[in-house]
Amino acid sequence: MAYPWPLFVALAANFFFFFSFQSLFSVFPLFVTSLGGRAAAIGALQSAFALAAILFRPVAGWVCDRVGRKTGLILGSLIFTLSMLLYCLIKDLKGLFFLRAFHGTGIAFFTTAFAAFLSDIAPPERRGEIMGLGGIPAPVSLLFAPLLGDFLARGGNFSRLFLTGAGFGALAVILSLTLPETLKRSGQGRSSLPLAKISVPVILTVAIGVSYGSVITFLPVFLAERAIGPAGFFYSVFSLMLLPTLLLGGRLSDKLGRSKVVIPAAGLVILAMGFIPLIRTRLLLALLALIYGLGYGALRPTIDALIVDRVLPLARGKALGFNYAGFDLGIGLGALFLGYLAQGYGYSSVYTASAIVVAAAGAIFLREVSKC
Repeated sequence: MAYPWPLFVALAANFFFFFSFQSLFSVFPLFVTSLGGRAAAIGALQSAFALAAILFRPVAGWVCDRVGRKTGLILGSLIFTLSMLLYCLIKDLKGLFFLRAFHGTGIAFFTTAFAAFLSDIAPPERRGEIMGLGGIPAPVSLLFAPLLGDFLARGGNFSRLFLTGAGFGALAVILSLTLPETLKRSGQGRSSLPLAKISVPVILTVAIGVSYGSVITFLPVFLAERAIGPAGFFYSVFSLMLLPTLLLGGRLSDKLGRSKVVIPAAGLVILAMGFIPLIRTRLLLALLALIYGLGYGALRPTIDALIVDRVLPLARGKALGFNYAGFDLGIGLGALFLGYLAQGYGYSSVYTASAIVVAAAGAIFLREVSKC
């Protein structure tokens, strides 16, 4: 059961790409405040990144299906490298807003191309396994990149961090250049996007994005309100749980079928979201992080594989781009509407609402499966 060599090169490129990205996580708000920005500016700049990623997903999918997966990988990592270098030159918030949007286009190109690349090299009977492997570099990077970012930016030395991030981006460019092109245009059928076949899985992806957005946006404040401890503890446990689950969840979907993994995994996400309002101790916090990591880690590669199962090879880039845009949309719009909900009813309501959203999407998926 050997893996093809391009898989390891692509995984390494993905690791360096996300290392560049995640090194900014804990430091970027400090950079904004150093330019005179306040909370609203931080939120607007994060939204600019996410909105650009959403808007450019269709473009990235078209590039991947018409020009090539390798082109998308190179373009995305080049944008990340250049963006990091340009951060060194930023002197005001207006310039930072446009640069942040430009930076967001990079993640649209790279991650869409990466998923399409994996779908090309994966045999159908191992598609879930390979797609799951592709999700591992990001949580591994998350364990270390923010810590390095904190160290490099100590004392307000942001340029040192940006130059290092550009170096990691450049490594992703170099590795992407060594990869073979996997897009084959002859005898692969039409490239039109069959929305009817993928709309239900994408709805579930949007719902998962809502739950993820609620965790990364509101959990630190919710935990501080209850004096339980820093949210970093939850994120660390969640990331560690993702490492085995991303692989095993995808592999299980190859053996048992996609729906037999999607339905219980969605149930675990609902369970975690539903019980977060009841957190009073770190023990329960850790348990829910494990449950959420188990459900989330099994869902993401399984849904990706399910979408690839339902489209022709020349439509994979567009289909995966559409799916990832749904995830970005769930995070962005979910955070926006859940913020208003939290303001009126408290942070506990955020997680109850997230559980309801995932349950509704799961019910739609279950209904589709029952008709087949």
